[in-house]
Amino acid sequence: MPSVIKLLFLSILCVSATLTSHAQQPPSPRSDSNIVSSTKNLNAITISGKKKLVVTKGDKLVYNASADISNKAGSATDVLRKVPLLTVGADGEVKMRGDPNIKVLLNGLPSGIFAKNLKEALKMIPASSIASIEVITSPSAKYEAEGAAGIINIITKKKIKGTSVETTFSAGNLEQSASAALSTVKGNVELSLNINASNQRERRTSTLNRTSLFNGQPVGELLQQTEVIQHERSLYGDAGLTWHVDSLQKISTTLTIWNGSWPSRSTLYNRYQDGKSNTEYNQNSRQKYASGYYELSANYQKRFRRKVQELQVLGQVSNMTEPSEYNTNQYTLSGVNYFRESGPNRSKSWDFSLQADYTHPLNKSGRNVLETGVKFSRTSASTSYSAWNNEHNPGGTDLIEIPSRSDHMKYFQNIYAAYVSLKFETENKWLFRTGLRFEGTRLGSEFQRAPSSFNASFSNLVPSLLIAKTLNDQHDVKFSYTERIRRPWIWDLNPFVNASDPRNLTSGNPLLRPETTRTLEAGYNYNAPSGFTLNNSVYFSSNSNAIEMLTTVDSLGISRTSPRNVAANKRLGANINAAMDLSSSLSVNGGVELYQVWFKSDALQVKNEAGFYSFNLNVSWSLPKDFTVQASGDYSNGYVTLQGRNSASWSYSFSAQKEFLHKKASVMIGVTNPFQNSLLQRSTATAPSFRSTEVNNYFNRGFRIAFNWKFGSLKSNNNSEEKKMPPIGRH
Repeated sequence: MPSVIKLLFLSILCVSATLTSHAQQPPSPRSDSNIVSSTKNLNAITISGKKKLVVTKGDKLVYNASADISNKAGSATDVLRKVPLLTVGADGEVKMRGDPNIKVLLNGLPSGIFAKNLKEALKMIPASSIASIEVITSPSAKYEAEGAAGIINIITKKKIKGTSVETTFSAGNLEQSASAALSTVKGNVELSLNINASNQRERRTSTLNRTSLFNGQPVGELLQQTEVIQHERSLYGDAGLTWHVDSLQKISTTLTIWNGSWPSRSTLYNRYQDGKSNTEYNQNSRQKYASGYYELSANYQKRFRRKVQELQVLGQVSNMTEPSEYNTNQYTLSGVNYFRESGPNRSKSWDFSLQADYTHPLNKSGRNVLETGVKFSRTSASTSYSAWNNEHNPGGTDLIEIPSRSDHMKYFQNIYAAYVSLKFETENKWLFRTGLRFEGTRLGSEFQRAPSSFNASFSNLVPSLLIAKTLNDQHDVKFSYTERIRRPWIWDLNPFVNASDPRNLTSGNPLLRPETTRTLEAGYNYNAPSGFTLNNSVYFSSNSNAIEMLTTVDSLGISRTSPRNVAANKRLGANINAAMDLSSSLSVNGGVELYQVWFKSDALQVKNEAGFYSFNLNVSWSLPKDFTVQASGDYSNGYVTLQGRNSASWSYSFSAQKEFLHKKASVMIGVTNPFQNSLLQRSTATAPSFRSTEVNNYFNRGFRIAFNWKFGSLKSNNNSEEKKMPPIGRH
């Protein structure tokens, strides 16, 4: 067994024991597990408190984003960097325990925009609008089975009584944004409006060295030097209307709009040489990608007289258009333009879903519960793609279509789901939750030109089990078993070939099939009377049909990358997360994650394994006169894939905030990575047909200032809190 695994469990036990022993301090008064200090001013009839940044609630870990002052600016991506169990790469990819296959919900509801373009969708959600992030590694059968690693639930800030407006403006060298939120409650009707506009700029330079191999011997050498500048312009808004029919029923509807464009331009120097020839050229490329997404949802919630008994019905319909195009021009070293190519791609899709959930108490206390529900969803999509170039007439301006790289694809996916879940709590504080979920999938596609049309049907029975025991007020343990699946989406299946770099082609794969991941997890939580909290877990996951991005290189030195069901992977890991107050004004929280991963592909005769570790730390200091300063940072030693791995990645930030106007307004100044102009990250890959090294520089030093102002009747909606129902739409 690798040394990292031997050290893994020892480190968990040692750190847990050490932290627990130091946390045994005399109890201090507190009224809520989430409040570590509070002050009351009876004359002004105000109550203020400081939330813990990270808390554990049953089967979920919660990061209270509103308690972090640096979240006054930036996007949801910036918030996720600070959440335990999650890592965000330099390119913005989000992973849970090293796995990018996650399901993201917004206020408990699924959204098609997350499934189709998670990285860009997260950038549209302003950090200032987020109240908390829930990380669920052991979801119940009520949740949709999609998302092999688990579920991330983004909770936005709650409504308040009366009428209120909150505005936030931020400006910086990498990002500018403005957002406004309106909430009003009159009688039994609630209305909310939110809008956010942002502009971001990203710059990256890279150097690629790749050797083509034949029978293990070098046959070609490729050198590429690239600079890419991308702008991200987005508009996100939603309008919600809720009608409380009576004290037990409410009907609500929400219209959500996401619009974004991501134009980029790049320059490339290319040199390829083999035993027969030497090819050199410069290239300029422009890529256009945009997305327009509209979603309308309506739900009905009915509570009954018995405790926790309720019926919830939700319907959603959405439409998405995704136009994209690349244009490239290649020049000789003397500046003569000899090759042009254009690749337009037009995609659009409709999604519809209807679901119902029913919760039935099995005893008067409501601690023993039966949950059941059904769901139907349908996706209809189409994409038209083509390639045009002047290969027939080098240097000419007329482009002709390449039939072998042009087609029109229609795609559909129907999912039928039903579940049942039972939860029992005993008098001696044992909790048992078991469930079974069925998901049947039917999908297919057809092409106008290619004979690769297909239809497929498959079903999944997804069991789940949670056993938890509360030992006393400070200690509890849990054990869980879950199965999760990942279905390929239209972007994974789209066979459109992006040839903006003619030596590095990428495309989807219409023959992909779902993957299934099985996970065993054991956890331990400790909550000291002093306010110190400790969360540990050890897990093992296995997947025998993993979807991996696979790269091959042909005899001409051209690489082709597409997703395939070619590998099995296993993962053994552990994590520690702790939070404590060093004084009444100084708090610290952080986490460590460790795992060993094994990849293996029998079909390709390729395998890879490596150890991974990451940690994050957050320090917050409250000063007199409503000043707060904060520092945070994260580090990981680099991801491993089937064919290679990346070098280390890190990020750190400092921020200061001043509140005024009775804490209704604030100014925040923040810096990110101030001591480095860029992050250098190296990635290596090997296969029978090639070996490569790529060095990327991500220019990520940022400075920003944010102003936040709330006005109106800023009273907590305590009445609605007492009647709050669990979020629907989980499946």
